[in-house]
Amino acid sequence: MSGNLILTTVYGLNVNQVRPFFSSLSAVGFSGKTIVFASNISEECRAMMADHHAEIIDFESLGLQLVYASLAKRLLSLPKAVFRGYWQHPKDERCLLVNCWRFFAYHKYLLALTEKPEFILLADSRDVVFQANPFVFTPGLSVASECVHGKISQSRGNSKWLWEAAGFSQLKKLGDLTPVCAGTTAADYDSMIKYLGLMTSSLKDRFFWGLFDSVDQGLHNYFVHNQMIKPLQIHTNWHGPFLTLDSETVRLGNKNADGWLCNQNGSVVPIVHQYDRIKGLYQKNETVPPVWQFLVH
Repeated sequence: MSGNLILTTVYGLNVNQVRPFFSSLSAVGFSGKTIVFASNISEECRAMMADHHAEIIDFESLGLQLVYASLAKRLLSLPKAVFRGYWQHPKDERCLLVNCWRFFAYHKYLLALTEKPEFILLADSRDVVFQANPFVFTPGLSVASECVHGKISQSRGNSKWLWEAAGFSQLKKLGDLTPVCAGTTAADYDSMIKYLGLMTSSLKDRFFWGLFDSVDQGLHNYFVHNQMIKPLQIHTNWHGPFLTLDSETVRLGNKNADGWLCNQNGSVVPIVHQYDRIKGLYQKNETVPPVWQFLVH
């Protein structure tokens, strides 16, 4: 394989939830390869992804569908998750939540390639839209900062996940830093193999947490803020290839005359994540770029 590669996962999502990801990727003219690990999807969703030239790899998940569940529901599901992961299928990585399991699938897929892609992007599928060619990265690991006004210690989720991943001492050490998001990560081949090797070995050691919680996010922050992979580039919002919108404020000055979300230097942000966290991101009375039309229809 030559060129660039996108790896994503679609599990239990309907066609309308993931169509913006694939249609926007086609709209920006991406010419590399897109691999989708898929489970529990409709034929309509499968056909849509195929229409956008995505290659689908089916997988069987043994984990609970708790990615978007409340903390209360996760705790109530804990006995079932533990029974499944320690007795029915002892330490089987497929018992992990899909957002943790996916790293094993990505790692195995990349290791099996005979031709190495130049760069790889790991991306969530449900809440990502592409505004431009996403591959504008330099060698090393490129990660997406969350809103710079937030700290790990101020986020109940990020605090909990970092504690699960690395313990109280790391939470105390890193608590005043801005969280980085595990939903969009890019790297050259060798750096990505290092990252995924570190992630999968760490998830095996924290198997219990991965059965019902997003410990991958805690591990991601632990790796990045301790600079365990170099070269490393943390891209902040409005200054690079990633825009992670949770807790952000989108002002008129963040869009150009054609409606594209832009960095402070005027360049269009290629990868927008968590767009659903911003209510009214586009209104019918403003210029709406083609990739965002689904929000106003």
